Amino acid sequence: MEVKDIFELRKQGRTEEAYAAVLPMYAVHKGHYTTIAMFWVGVDMMKLRYQQRRLEEAYKIFRSLMRLYPTMDDRDLKGQSAMMRAALLVFDHHPGFSMLDFITQWDIIRLTEDDWIMGQGDGHPVPSIGMRVVGKVFKEVESKPTVEMALKAAPILAEALKHSPYNMNNQRYKAMIYRIMGKKDKAINIYMHLIGKHRRSYLFQEMSELVDDNRYKIALLCKAIATQREEKFRQRMRFTLAGLLFGRDKARARYELDKCIAVRKQLGYSITWRMQNLAASLAEVTPVSEADEKSFYREQEVVLKELTR
Repeated sequence: MEVKDIFELRKQGRTEEAYAAVLPMYAVHKGHYTTIAMFWVGVDMMKLRYQQRRLEEAYKIFRSLMRLYPTMDDRDLKGQSAMMRAALLVFDHHPGFSMLDFITQWDIIRLTEDDWIMGQGDGHPVPSIGMRVVGKVFKEVESKPTVEMALKAAPILAEALKHSPYNMNNQRYKAMIYRIMGKKDKAINIYMHLIGKHRRSYLFQEMSELVDDNRYKIALLCKAIATQREEKFRQRMRFTLAGLLFGRDKARARYELDKCIAVRKQLGYSITWRMQNLAASLAEVTPVSEADEKSFYREQEVVLKELTR
């Protein structure tokens, strides 16, 4: 069997056969074309193993691709794009894999202009490879918001900002770094601009974590809940809002907590001990009506305008 036969098998979707054929070929001859064949069949095989949920095998192939890639002629850099997609797959399936470490070692400035171009899928915009990588990096930073992580991620964000300076998520990541570095005012200023342009529920929720005044926190959470259509995404915000309302309006706190707990039970989520404790404290309180609470949300618009003017 020759290399062209390997590519024919790959073209036909016969990945297992192509992989079985290329392995012994590559073992005895690591030439130009056998290396290219080994790489692309390896990429196919890794994807197949993930589809089959054979995660450890897939991860082992990924590590092999990491060793193989530097030896391959990748003039058009399509192999590099494939490695970025592979890393995205690995990140989603292996908790121990660090996208921050991976892209720092790879060096994000090596990505091509094409890697930063947004795509299309089923008529909807799809984030570029570059932005997807950056998104995973900041998912890590968010889970471990230390100065060390922020400093390590900053050059990656700087490169992303060169390509998409006004991208909403890039601005959010910038605010995240400011917050970690103790520059909360700058982070708040970014969110002021974001909520003025984008009426996204999570923007109001995230900004509520930045401001210190409970009046503004409550107003922002009310707006976040009102603009979020799916109750499963509201439940956590409702619990936070209930905690803020507990000291000033227990009837409203009871309403929000009841809504939160009802949805969590419906979704099969656990009721945390903090939720149970708050429920016990509000057991004798009668909640406000839904109409009353919606009216309260509308009243908070005045507070929001005060905050953003």
